[in-house]
Formats: sequence, C-alpha cells, structure tokens
Amino acid sequence: MMALLEQALLLTAILGSGVVAGLCFTFGSFVMHALDDLGPPAAIRAMQSINARILKSLAMPLWLGTVPVGIGAALLSGGSPFAILGAALYTAGALLVTGLGNVPLNESLDTVHAESAEADARWREYLVRWGRLNTLRTILFMLATLGFGLAL
Repeated sequence: MMALLEQALLLTAILGSGVVAGLCFTFGSFVMHALDDLGPPAAIRAMQSINARILKSLAMPLWLGTVPVGIGAALLSGGSPFAILGAALYTAGALLVTGLGNVPLNESLDTVHAESAEADARWREYLVRWGRLNTLRTILFMLATLGFGLAL
C-alpha cells in the first residue's frame, strides 16, 4: 500500500497539473482567439494586463508549486515510471517551455506600445509563437496529469 504522503503528493500533483493544463487549454482554445478578434491594439493592451495580473494571482504558486510537489511524488514513488514521467513533463512545461519561451515573449510584448506602427506585426508574431509554445506546454501538462494519475 502506498504511503499516505506519497498519495497526498500524487493527488496534489494531479490537481495542480490538471488545473494548469486547463488554464493553458483555455488560453489556446478561445482566449487568444477572442483577444485577436479585438484587433492588435486592444489585444496587446489586454495581454499586457493579463501578463501583469497572472504574476500576482493564485495561479503562480500553483504553477510553480506543482514542480516540487511532482518531484517529491516521483521521489517517494519508489521509482514509478509514471510518477517520474509526470514530474519530468510538468517541470519541462512549467520551467523550460514557459520560462524560456512564453515569458520572454510576454516581456517583449510588454515593450510594445499598442498604437505604434509596429503593433500589428508584433501582435501577429507574438500570437503565432506564443500559441505554439502554449500548445506544447498544454500537451506536456496534460500528459503529466495522466502520468501522475497512472502512478496513483
């Protein structure tokens, strides 16, 4: 029988990775399209606001906190390949894809004046590149959730 701490960590990792996967899925499936429908100036201002707000939201402790929780679950799992895979996939999405991909794009978008001559081109480039990275991390988070679930 699994130790209580291992079960608690796996359940927490399932919930954390599942919620973060849902957040990213929401953005990819309709939020970014809705922003784009507004046109580049409004979309840029809205995304700049979202990027500032998310850093101060409950999403951040959940996003980052699921990394050590998942790693802890994998360490306590006795070598469960599913738990190890879940932790690796979640960490890759949360830290590598987001930290090296989406965050730099967000920071670059923050420098764009929404009414500038370059706004349209910058938004189009951002929308495509950010969207591809978001799709990748959404898949990683979904697979991580599956891995943690199978480990449980």
